[in-house]
Amino acid sequence: MKQSPSDHLFIVRIDPGNQVEATQRLALLGRLQPLDGCEALLLSLRVTPAHSRSAWRRAQEIVGKAGSVQPVLIDETGEPHYPTGEISVRFKALPDEDRLLRFADDHGLLLLRRNQLVREQVVFKLLDSSSYLPDLVQQIEREDVAKAVWANTFSHYQRALAS
Repeated sequence: MKQSPSDHLFIVRIDPGNQVEATQRLALLGRLQPLDGCEALLLSLRVTPAHSRSAWRRAQEIVGKAGSVQPVLIDETGEPHYPTGEISVRFKALPDEDRLLRFADDHGLLLLRRNQLVREQVVFKLLDSSSYLPDLVQQIEREDVAKAVWANTFSHYQRALAS
């Protein structure tokens, strides 16, 4: 499923010790509200910028090293998906541990775990808050080592009742 970065919705994670100051400054950009189901905030911009990357850059500058900001990902049906800060990569060939650690280091990632059922699939955590998640996913997709790459997200679903 194709997901595109929102131009006005961002998920914000801030270290607890810096939360008050950072949220006060972020409030200048838009409305902040707790995001149900995780320890993050949803930033809804007051003004939609021409490019989602410029809005992300501004919000990330405000948060600085005290946290991370990433765009909410919107699927083809318009449903939002909230990045967790993790990326899954399904490699074309089973990589050894040294190769995985080099891959992680080259991309500013931390190796978290392998999928127990699909050994070629590995989960990494984004280490550098100054990395724009959609760009990193696209960069890895262009490399010849991966079959598939995606940002891990969580989503809110509504149960449809049968009539």
